[in-house]
Amino acid sequence: RGARSMATQASKRVRATDTPCIVQMQQMLRGREGVLSLAQGIVHWPPPEAALAAGVAAMGERSTSLYGPDDGLPELRAALKEKLRVENGIDGGEVMVTAGANQAYTNVVLSLLDAGDAAALFRPYYFNHLMALQMTGSQLDLWLPPSLPDLQPDIGALRAELEARARGDRPPLRMLTLVNPGNPTGVMIPRGTLDEASRLCASHGVWLVVDNTYEHFEYAGEAPHECVSGEHVINVFSFSKAFGMMGWRVGYVSFPAA
Repeated sequence: RGARSMATQASKRVRATDTPCIVQMQQMLRGREGVLSLAQGIVHWPPPEAALAAGVAAMGERSTSLYGPDDGLPELRAALKEKLRVENGIDGGEVMVTAGANQAYTNVVLSLLDAGDAAALFRPYYFNHLMALQMTGSQLDLWLPPSLPDLQPDIGALRAELEARARGDRPPLRMLTLVNPGNPTGVMIPRGTLDEASRLCASHGVWLVVDNTYEHFEYAGEAPHECVSGEHVINVFSFSKAFGMMGWRVGYVSFPAA
């Protein structure tokens, strides 16, 4: 076949989006033996027995095959709000259940950013976050600063960038994404760093989005996982890792009430 004509090309946004590295690795390893891939976070334990039993029971319920609330079942959302209050210190706000944390993050990007709005990720970043920003048109002004040598976000660099943009050097940042603990680093961000990032974002009118997918993965002797909240803060969570429910595609997002 010849080259695809201009009339039938994919959108510029999609063509500017990176190929997912996990898919690339799967293609490289297809048909190979004796090779272990570390490209994707896949836990070795199954879902909790209670979840499996509830899933089997739900298959026979008529309501499972009907349209449901767009933001998730009310009883699940109520349980998640209680979990957020007790375990994460997030009291109030709203919760939306999504098809995994990646859909939650994409929903957030589509809701908060217009095409071309400036966004920030600290390197090394989670590749799906970059892809979500690319495919929605924010790749034109992405600030991708390196993390500090200990793989913590460089709050000093963030402060300097926000101040420079406030002077009119560049368009203002609209959104900063942090991952806690980091993906791919596994490094936990201490509460003081989260608080300072939140304070800076609030003072400059920047949305702070925190991906807490690995919230239950703590190392002994290290800082525990903590969350920040506020009118400018969005928190993303997932059932995939700690509960071994990768294929179930269940995540949720906690956001301030309108």
